[in-house]
Amino acid sequence: MTENKINNTGEMKVTFAPWIEQLLESKSTTAVHKVAAPIMDQDYVEQEHYNHNPTDPIRSLEDVERLKNYFLNRKGWMNNNIRDYAYFVFSLNMSRRAGDILALHVYDILNPDGSFKTHVTFEHEQKTGKKSVVLLNTKAREALTLYFDALGQYKMSDWLFPNGKNPTEPMSVDGMRRMLQRAAKALNIDMHMGTHSLRKTNPYHMISSSTDTQDEVMVSQFLQHNNIKTTYHYIKRSQTEMDEFIENHGI
Repeated sequence: MTENKINNTGEMKVTFAPWIEQLLESKSTTAVHKVAAPIMDQDYVEQEHYNHNPTDPIRSLEDVERLKNYFLNRKGWMNNNIRDYAYFVFSLNMSRRAGDILALHVYDILNPDGSFKTHVTFEHEQKTGKKSVVLLNTKAREALTLYFDALGQYKMSDWLFPNGKNPTEPMSVDGMRRMLQRAAKALNIDMHMGTHSLRKTNPYHMISSSTDTQDEVMVSQFLQHNNIKTTYHYIKRSQTEMDEFIENHGI
């Protein structure tokens, strides 16, 4: 199924059976995680898949604000607008995978008396099976407050982000990906946008604004990465940022 070869530079090159190579080149994140990952090194699978299907963090905080305004003010059904706005802000602050966020119910966010829980608990993350507990911070609570107020009526058992056409089902990952890509296109934001962009964005800015190397360890722990190299892959700098760095450090 796999074969190790030494290339001309002396580096080890791992090759896979053709069907696995085709899977890595596909756009199906679900297929990669559910089929390839269990029989291969998961970190390698993720890196190879996202090399073929890259998603960028939103590197400009101005673009983050523009996207927030877009979701709130675009033409369409108001509840869908506010749902998408709440999903966007909530996802940015949770930094969890889209599948895990879309699996949440109202009872995962609110106490029986209607007050917000202090933390959101992801009992079994879909990709890793790990449990994670994430603070429901002020920004996320503000967006969700606006969302719940707009909904007016809801049950604790409702999906947190239901499908607009069929509320008995949650929004799909593909649906949210298309929504984000349409928004980026409408605002002329030149980037590889996807649902994973929202997982990467806050960690990118956490590290970019910090001068303490220990913060990198904190961010890696926040993302529940087994290897800090995976975290570095998430915060890879753009060519423009690299050019500016080299220009500013000329000698």
